[in-house]
Amino acid sequence: MIKQRLSLLVLLAGVMACRQQAPASKAELEEDSSLLEVTDSVPAADTALVTADTISYSPDQLIGKWLQPVPGLDKQKQGFDLRKDSVARSLNMYTLVYEKWALVKDTLLLWNHTEGVEKQDSAATIDTVLIKELTDSTLVLFPVKAAEGYLEKYEKEAVTKVKSKKVKGKK
Repeated sequence: MIKQRLSLLVLLAGVMACRQQAPASKAELEEDSSLLEVTDSVPAADTALVTADTISYSPDQLIGKWLQPVPGLDKQKQGFDLRKDSVARSLNMYTLVYEKWALVKDTLLLWNHTEGVEKQDSAATIDTVLIKELTDSTLVLFPVKAAEGYLEKYEKEAVTKVKSKKVKGKK
């Protein structure tokens, strides 16, 4: 008996909750300030003057050898070599092998695979990193899968040109 009354009470509460409310009277609508028309006081922006906040870099800016200290072995360097033909090579990283690279606005894509590591999936992957800073000598990257605030800093290996010695020939 108690179960029947409880079930009836729950059913009645459900019916009451689902019942639609009667529409508000015209007088109530006229007094509701949320229905007042308010004009926007901020003028519309001229879209011709608005530019996207995405920075774009030239692939030529990235060509070269980019190095960082090996964690725990500060005197040794590791990194990657980005070449003109979109080929990428690992530097002093024997398990991570870079294959190619591409640049899309401010995003650097690095195709790679692992070697010599016992993994179930050693298929090629694409590292996606945002370029946070790029100068002639420094590159700061933010891997999209990294924690907020984590940055990888690289320095460009200086290209040294070897002067050739002229050999004096006999006359």
